[in-house]
Amino acid sequence: MAQYAGPHREGSWELSVAPGVFYVDGLLRQTLAMVAGTMSAKPSAIILGGAARVGYNMNPNWGISAGLGFGSGTGWTAISPFAAITYTIDLNRKVSPFFTAGFGITSFSGHGQTMTSQYGGHVGVGFRSMLSEHLALRVEARGQLDQFKENSGFYATNALGLIGFSYFAGGGPGPDTDGDGVPDKYDRCPNTPHGAIVDARGCPIDSDHDGVPDGIDRCPNTPAGVHVDAMGCPVDSDHDGVPDYLDRCANTPAGVAVDANGCDVDSDGDGVPDYLDRCPNTPKGAPVDAAGCPKDSDGDGVPDYLDRCPNTPANARPVDANGCPMDSDHDGVPDYLDRCPNTAAGTQVDANGCPVEKDSDGDGVVDSRDKCPNTPHGVRVDADGCPYFELPAPNAVVILRNVTFRVNRAILTPAAQTELDKIAIAMKSTPQARWEIGGFTSNTGSAARNVQLSGQRADAVKNYLVSKGVDTQSLTAIGYGPQHPVASNRTAKGRELNRRVEVKRVH
Repeated sequence: MAQYAGPHREGSWELSVAPGVFYVDGLLRQTLAMVAGTMSAKPSAIILGGAARVGYNMNPNWGISAGLGFGSGTGWTAISPFAAITYTIDLNRKVSPFFTAGFGITSFSGHGQTMTSQYGGHVGVGFRSMLSEHLALRVEARGQLDQFKENSGFYATNALGLIGFSYFAGGGPGPDTDGDGVPDKYDRCPNTPHGAIVDARGCPIDSDHDGVPDGIDRCPNTPAGVHVDAMGCPVDSDHDGVPDYLDRCANTPAGVAVDANGCDVDSDGDGVPDYLDRCPNTPKGAPVDAAGCPKDSDGDGVPDYLDRCPNTPANARPVDANGCPMDSDHDGVPDYLDRCPNTAAGTQVDANGCPVEKDSDGDGVVDSRDKCPNTPHGVRVDADGCPYFELPAPNAVVILRNVTFRVNRAILTPAAQTELDKIAIAMKSTPQARWEIGGFTSNTGSAARNVQLSGQRADAVKNYLVSKGVDTQSLTAIGYGPQHPVASNRTAKGRELNRRVEVKRVH
């Protein structure tokens, strides 16, 4: 809207009343004394007075008025009727300065004499300060030049200072067809859209020059030259949240996350945008396929950027973490080519992975190093050709009958240590497994002592296995005392069987 949104006083009548002081020109005062025939009749330079006027304000700037100024003192009464035209900077403002000019005459009466100017003119300046919608404080000062015929004719310069009130009646704007706050008779843009902010002429203001008026423009600071929609906002053709003038990727599919340039986000920088990337956290520099996943040229399950053996044959499965064929017995011949897969460590083998020396029992240990030469076929053996200790399956239990202790103590016998050496080798071959070592006793003696002794013996087994390289985190030792007997405690044989150590695979 324009500045006319407040009170409208154009077309109003203005009634002003103000007391004040009247300054009388020196030559005029002397002439008045001469006319009265005595110097004692000479009026004072300043006499009290005032003025009243009625005016009509044609518009917020121009008005006409007529009124009467008056003053009285030292036996003289001054009356000054006048007509004037007034220019106000903006009558509708709270404080409105104005300039006035007009013509009239001044008449002095007193001491039995009357002296009236032949003509006169005045100029003045002042301001109104609105106290309410209709009432204003009016302050005015003006000077008047009058021509008198007395005393051989002369000009007198008088002045009047006034402080009073103006009351406004009527007025208001004329019709405003487009509702922009500017009356039609002043509106140079009569069909302004509803809601547009207009200037004093009633024309829409467009601060950013995008063709959409400010009151309608939801994006008021659009850069120059940018194509906008009906609301004055930059056009975003692909609806990705980045306006076209900034969008370097103008045809982004709907719903795709974009960066500040309007381009598809590629979080891992692999060249495949996130909305297509099935492997969003690909390491930097890794070659990827159209789905954004690391390439695996030989199809072995290890991506090329990690694969140290990139041309692994299709039948060479499984492979290790480096993408190389497994060599379970570490004989230098991968499993898929190895015809003797359980060759003991250190054994010289041929191209088929079989020992160069004779291996009569076929356990992978050549006869010259085989301490158990008649191992049954298919049994796993250690480096000496002797069978590995067979550990239980998950949630199964095996009783360690060869693990014994000194009587009523938790000290392992030499035979027990030998047995545990085999168990340690077996446990280290299954590093992901978790084991429970349970100590048990017969019911001979006190239950508290039996629980204590069984716990000490279970700890002794655990500590020995740890000393042989078994991960301590994979072992748990528990003393059960006489609980869970496997035989009757009424016989010596039964009590001997109940004094035992068990290993249970818990994972």
